[in-house]
Amino acid sequence: MGIMCSNYLKLYQQYVQSPLQQAEFEKYRNDFDYITKNTGLNVTTFLDVYNLYFGLATEEEWGFKLPPWTKKVWPKIITELAIKEYFVETGTTELTQMAAGYLLQKIIADTHLKINGFDEGKKIYLYSAHEHNLAELLILLGVFENPHIPTYGSYIVFEVHRVNNSYGIKIYYENYTSNGPQLLKLPACENFCEFNKFISLVSEYLPTPDLCDNNN
Repeated sequence: MGIMCSNYLKLYQQYVQSPLQQAEFEKYRNDFDYITKNTGLNVTTFLDVYNLYFGLATEEEWGFKLPPWTKKVWPKIITELAIKEYFVETGTTELTQMAAGYLLQKIIADTHLKINGFDEGKKIYLYSAHEHNLAELLILLGVFENPHIPTYGSYIVFEVHRVNNSYGIKIYYENYTSNGPQLLKLPACENFCEFNKFISLVSEYLPTPDLCDNNN
């Protein structure tokens, strides 16, 4: 939901301008300056590099030859800097709540409906998302162990299981870099994570109804 929340945009800018994050940007000043000089863009943040990444990636995918200057920074440096934007977007608890918490809250609510028999005919819920939504959700869950930019068609699966009269979930992630969806193990939980325990583990990141447009 993130950018659809007026409060998210305000808190995001506050975080970007914080001394902590400005110090992080400063570590990559030489790379920012090099990209600025060769693109004409004013590159001062990871978001600027993130936006450039998709332009270059699209050109390359369509077979266009990238300009010579990119050889110094593409794909390794630009990709690494672009990935860092995901961690800026989830840099605080409140940012994480808005960036990924609303989606997770919806998944939990729908799971409750299914478990409690209010949606007996429903076999699957599908949620459309961008690649950054997937990355932010993986960060929230504590399983973004190999930071990357999710490829086209990547997805996360929350499977609901009933084992010995106990409901729980298994979470899989597919980004087409290995042989099929990978089972994720959440911190402090097993591969089969009992549903109430799962909710307890992620409760910190479930937003209150007014957080999105809280202008206080």
